[in-house]
This record gives sequence, C-alpha cells and structure tokens, in this order.
Amino acid sequence: MRVQEVETLKQLLLDKKKAISEALLTNICDEFDKHYIYESTSFDNGNFTYEDVSFLLEDHSRLFPDKDELVRKAIINNHHALKMIHKLASEQQPITESIVKDLHQLLVEGIIPGGVYRTRDLFILGAKHVPPSYLKIFAKMDAYFADMNNPELQGIAKAAFVHLEILKIYPFMDANGRLARLLLNYQLELDGFLPISIIKGIRNDYFKNIDEYKINKNIVPFTEFLTELEYNRITDFLSRG
Repeated sequence: MRVQEVETLKQLLLDKKKAISEALLTNICDEFDKHYIYESTSFDNGNFTYEDVSFLLEDHSRLFPDKDELVRKAIINNHHALKMIHKLASEQQPITESIVKDLHQLLVEGIIPGGVYRTRDLFILGAKHVPPSYLKIFAKMDAYFADMNNPELQGIAKAAFVHLEILKIYPFMDANGRLARLLLNYQLELDGFLPISIIKGIRNDYFKNIDEYKINKNIVPFTEFLTELEYNRITDFLSRG
C-alpha cells in the first residue's frame, strides 16, 4: 500500500503550494472543484455534462430549460457546500455534528428539508446493506463523532472512516452520498492532503470497497483505494506549473 509514499509526498505538496503563484494555485483548485461537482452530483442524476456545470458555475442565475430545476439546484448547492469545506479546513475546524448538519442543509437547500436526521427507515434498492433503523441514528452518530476523535485514527485511514461510516449510518433522507464525499475531502484537507474525486470509470470499485466495509467491517480495501487516488492527485499536482 502507498500510505508511506503518500505521507512523504505530502511534504512535497506543501512545499509546492508555497512555491507556485497564487493565480496558478487558484486555477488548479477551481479546475478540480468543477470536475468534483460534476462527478459527485452526477451520481444521483447524470442528465448533464461537465460543460453544463462550468456554464452554471460561471453564473448561478443561468437556467437549464431542458433539465429538471432540481438538478440545477443540486449543482449549485454542491458548489456552495464544497466552498464551505475548503474554508473550514483552511481554518482547521474539526468535523462536528453541527457542521455535518449545516453541510447537509446546504446540499439540499430548496429541494427537501435539510440538516435533520431521518425519521423513518430506508431500504435502498439493489443495496447489499440495509441502513440502521432511524431509532438508532442519534446513538450511532454520537458514536461516529466519538470514534472520529480517537487519536489512533490518523491520515488516510481517518478520511476513509469519516466517509465510510456516514454511508453505513445513512443518517439523512437524501444526499448522504454527496455529503459523505464532501466529508471525505474535508478530512483529507484537514490533514494536509488534496481533495479527490470519484470519476465514472472507477465507480464500480468505489461501491465494491464501500460494501466491503458496510458488510464485513473491513476498511482496508477502501483505504487502499483512497490512498491510490490521493497518490495520483498529489503527483499530478506536483507536475503542474
């Protein structure tokens, strides 16, 4: 596994960020953000293109006459939520319950009520794992935040846990996947890593590794998967400019 390689690259990454111009750093970040928003939002509705996302993010008032208005809102909401995690991570604010609820509320603004845990059970069509009863959500989320603060949980493994456990609990009625991907990047950024995106070509592996955690409590496959993505993201960043 590349964990040690990635940890070594992290220092090179920090040095590179200091060496390149502010304009280039901003361009790299903005380019990633557009791709991330496209990839993450399209998990739920693929009826739009990367060009649609770029067009909309240049001016949030633009409309998609041939698409559902909720899709437009989901893209804009994901943009606002991503900007929020960048800001919070830059301020080194740890993930808390109130932040998780605020992020969820941003993601579903104007679509459904947000920031409140689900009040009924869910059965996800085709899923191999059934989310816990809504009656257990508060206790499981309390345990989630307590486990997150375990000092033995560090680096890539911590980011993997933050992502996987929220998907296993599935605390909200909708947008749990988008929220989990935001929290994954939030934790990566808190630890000095770069955010990553799950592109369409690797989604089967992504879901397979998530199921391995949900069903068998095995975090290793997803951690290795995430490590490889982070390695590729950092090496690409280091090659820029």
